[in-house]
Amino acid sequence: MNMHGVHQMLQRYFGHTQFRDGQAEIIGTVLQGRNVLGLLPTGGGKSITYQLLALALPALTVVVSPLISLMVDQVQQLRRNGHKWAVYLNSTVSMEEARQTLQMLKGKHPYKLLYISPEKLQQPHVQQALKERGVSLLAIDEAHCISQWGHDFRTDYLRLPQIAAALGAPPVLAVTATATPAVREEICNLFSIERQDVVSQSMNRPNIAYELIPVSSEAEKQELLIEQISHLRGPGIVYCATRQAVEAIVHECRLAKAARVHGYHGGMLPLERMLVQEQFLRGELDVIVATNAFGMGIDKKDIRFVLHYHFPASIEAYVQEVGRVGRDGENGYAGLFYLPEDVFIHQHIVKHEYPNREEITRLLGWITQYRMTSITHAQIADELGIGEQMAQLILFYAERMGILSELSHTKSGFQFRLVQAATADTGVQIGIFIEKIKRKKLSKLQHMLSWIETGECLRKGLLAYFGEGSSATEPSRSTGACCSVCGVQRTDYQHRQTVISEREQETWNLEQALRNLLPPCQRVGGES
Repeated sequence: MNMHGVHQMLQRYFGHTQFRDGQAEIIGTVLQGRNVLGLLPTGGGKSITYQLLALALPALTVVVSPLISLMVDQVQQLRRNGHKWAVYLNSTVSMEEARQTLQMLKGKHPYKLLYISPEKLQQPHVQQALKERGVSLLAIDEAHCISQWGHDFRTDYLRLPQIAAALGAPPVLAVTATATPAVREEICNLFSIERQDVVSQSMNRPNIAYELIPVSSEAEKQELLIEQISHLRGPGIVYCATRQAVEAIVHECRLAKAARVHGYHGGMLPLERMLVQEQFLRGELDVIVATNAFGMGIDKKDIRFVLHYHFPASIEAYVQEVGRVGRDGENGYAGLFYLPEDVFIHQHIVKHEYPNREEITRLLGWITQYRMTSITHAQIADELGIGEQMAQLILFYAERMGILSELSHTKSGFQFRLVQAATADTGVQIGIFIEKIKRKKLSKLQHMLSWIETGECLRKGLLAYFGEGSSATEPSRSTGACCSVCGVQRTDYQHRQTVISEREQETWNLEQALRNLLPPCQRVGGES
């Protein structure tokens, strides 16, 4: 299909009369059969590129994403618009549903687009089903996860080049909004992407005004945050580094009757998280107070502000999170509270996020002693006292060193083949690899602090980090707002204070939310 036909589909299926910057170039390059790296800003329309290509190409388009919320949201959005050619496979799908989906993919069902987690894509029977169907494009969303030195490295992403080959070497489209020059180079090397096939747009979001808010104590920070939530024009998101902070802030907001607020973090039940997200999308909540578990892949275009109660651990994470503001093109506000001692929170998280030498030795010794060929999450937690992500990292590098092979995920844990016994040197070498990743993560934290404390234009500093010059630092034409260093009027983003009624502010009820959201035939208690 030529670009004229793709443009017609853009209008017919998505209602847009023209492409955004970079989209046509990405699509045109893929249609020529070449691998592409697309660097588009947050809210820059990355998903449209592979959705259109799915319609234009003859066989299946496979989109790899680590974000369950993105898969679910995008498939549901397509179906709401009458498009039933997309489906997803991830850990939330039952074995029977997954089997049926794969069977339909191999048959004559008109699926054109499959969203899949990298863990699912590793499974041999999944790869076999996709080979039988035929894959026209492998799209990799959040492609910065490929880089070992990126801010969000996922071990399963490094296996994608081999998986692409196993699927018949279709063209690869890697897309991301947060890749430094070093990360871009690593992605290009892994997928043999030529320099002329890197489509890069400025990371600048001129409609976002950035404000740094220094505070001297936790009490001052909390007081100013409540004031901001009470006055800023919503909807908005408040990001915190810990679950405890999320719950404390939600409690204080409700006491102050500041807005319709609810929390969101990984400790909540999956169903409750889904319902909170849905209420926010429907405009039934004004503010979400969340850890970074919230927002990835959420398509809500009218978010007016993002506040950071704790500064993020990297500039990449910050850009990704504030990028949820103003995706409709309207002006928005990003406020960052800065309490210097918050750095200890991130240092503590990094320290406990990665396995130490003793934990590495324990897992390797256990596998070797019992000649294990599989290990469950329960064994990892109960018998070894090691977190699932820690175990995944150890097993990944053990595979790289030839101790294991054929490592893959299962519902309950990991399967692999033990090639040779681990030695003391194996544990030392794996420890060195992991220590390098920890040091890189702490380096990114230091970059974040340097950006906060530099005293120079915040926008210019963000763009410089991603290798862009000062020519791209144009602020919003409508307000002239840039950042707190260059000048920003917070009142431009405020409304008159509104007192929320007790009824609106009452404790959120899961069962009542289900009643409101689900159709009568699916409501709690089987009501008709």
